[in-house]
Parts: sequence; structure tokens; C-alpha cells
Amino acid sequence: MIDYESEFPVYLQVANLIRARIEAGEWQPRKRLPTVTDLVHEYGVARNTMMQAIEHLRDLGIIYTVRNRGSFVRLGSDLVTVIELGPGARSFSRLANSDERERLELDEDGWVTVIESGDGAIEVYPAGLVEIHGPQQ
Repeated sequence: MIDYESEFPVYLQVANLIRARIEAGEWQPRKRLPTVTDLVHEYGVARNTMMQAIEHLRDLGIIYTVRNRGSFVRLGSDLVTVIELGPGARSFSRLANSDERERLELDEDGWVTVIESGDGAIEVYPAGLVEIHGPQQ
């Protein structure tokens, strides 16, 4: 349900609803999503809003778009890791070093996101497969 009074933009609400349906298995990897027109009618939002939602999901690596064919669920989109940053934690992205490229099966120019917790523990993820959330209020 879209909440037009929410502090979150409508396109993010729509993106989260679509993502939840993908994660629930309604749309399987490599399967085409409904057309933008169908999604606009289903969610009752403007075309531009839906395009922003799709772009957001594409930026997260959850879907990919093929010109003149539509948007598809990316294989392995269920592997996107959501990280909640706790007190004192930080995150940054950088080019992967050779060990990380090999371990994470990244291309030569692959990027990683580094999460450093408040106690100094470090975790490294492929940059396209991590979503970072700040502290919840």
C-alpha cells in the first residue's frame, strides 16, 4: 500500500513492494516483470514514479532491463545482503584487491563495499550485492 503521507518517496515505496514480491518468489530469476504500464495501473502511480522505482531496483542489482523487451529479475537477486549499520560503524566502497576478486568472483575492475563495525570487525561484499541501512530511529 502506498502511503502518500510517508517520509519515504513514493518511488522507494513502490520499489520496496516490488522487491518484496521478488523475494517472496512471485517473480523468479530471469523471468520478466509485468510491463511498466501494467505496474503503473496496479500500483496507481505515475509512469515517471514507476520508472524511478525500476531504476532504483536496477541500481541495487535486483533487476536488469533489456531494451524493447522489459525488465527481468536478476539471477541471484536473493543474494543481496542488507546491512544495518550500528553505532560507530562505517561503510565505504573501493576497487577490489586481487584476493577479493578471486574470493568473490569479481571482474578485474570489480568493486567491493567494506563494512567496519564499531568494534573494528571488517566484512567485504561485492558492491552490487549489498544494501546499507543507517541506524533506525
